[in-house]
Amino acid sequence: MKKVIKLFLFIFFATVSFGADEKLINVLCYHKFKVTKIKEKDKEILDTYSIKPENFEKQMKYLKDNGYNLIGMKEFIDYMYGKGEIPEKPILITIDDGYKSIYEYAYPVLKKYKIPATIYIYQVFVNAGKNTLSFDEIKELSENGFEFGCHSNTHPVLTNKKNLTDEEYIKFLEKEIIEPKKYLEKKIGVPIETMAYPYGSYSKEVHKIVEKAGYKLAFSVVPSYNTKETHKYSLKRTMIYVSTTIDEFKKILERKQLKLKEFYPGDGDIIEDEQPVLKVKLLEDSNLNIETIKFKIDNIDLKDSIYNPETKMLLYSYKENKKKLKKGMHDIKVIAKGKDGNHYEYAWLFITGRPLKINLK
Repeated sequence: MKKVIKLFLFIFFATVSFGADEKLINVLCYHKFKVTKIKEKDKEILDTYSIKPENFEKQMKYLKDNGYNLIGMKEFIDYMYGKGEIPEKPILITIDDGYKSIYEYAYPVLKKYKIPATIYIYQVFVNAGKNTLSFDEIKELSENGFEFGCHSNTHPVLTNKKNLTDEEYIKFLEKEIIEPKKYLEKKIGVPIETMAYPYGSYSKEVHKIVEKAGYKLAFSVVPSYNTKETHKYSLKRTMIYVSTTIDEFKKILERKQLKLKEFYPGDGDIIEDEQPVLKVKLLEDSNLNIETIKFKIDNIDLKDSIYNPETKMLLYSYKENKKKLKKGMHDIKVIAKGKDGNHYEYAWLFITGRPLKINLK
């Protein structure tokens, strides 16, 4: 019975603590800087992950003109490790994959506005053809203030175990997380201190291999802000799409912090239950419109979320609502409207699937 209670207490809640320093750090994620068309269901559509160069410049100009402070990755690393401070309204620019349009279009804009950026490249995509960055271009970018991070070896979903045994899955993670770090450091000649997860997917199991590899920070694409208390391997980024308008861009930067005390499933948890009861306890709600507090998962509002203002507990039962979660990763948020008219949120990620039986050290 004692073992059951101990396990219950371990898995029931993850606790979030908030310190006095609550600067919200927004990390923006870009991919391509040349709008292209792709085929989808026998028709051509604009590539979601691309952005027009002129729109990118409008966004960078907006940041500069409105008092946002663009900081570099080294500065952010120091801050997260308690070795330095960062200014108010901090923003980081990150770019994934390593398309040549970074060099052709983003580089001149970032240089013009003196904005630092970190580029996340994956091993098999570097120097792989006319649409990818060459090592000469990477060297030039590095010499001009750009920082580089790892985006894996082959860009897989790191939490997808497929039919691999536990031992095979661990080897897969090591090949995708540890080996490309060593490769890129050798080829580029600079330390690779941070990682961006392909498709933004991670788990506590993935965290262990990231730590083993020696990364200082790792980023998802859970679309929200970070604080100093955000887990160093669960950092959030907001992707900017071809459809992102300047008004939507502004709203991304204006999100407010929703303070949680406890939640289940926890950040990076892997759960087997496809009909869990989502549970969150708010630290405070006096500044919120109570009736607007609810869960949002995979971009869908859970309108049947139940909030108890006396206990400050928010619940949603998949079983009671006769719904099931699909296998895989889930972006989850608690959202609310403030009495001040602002949007408040807190976001994290968990996985529905099979956890390892092997204890990763």
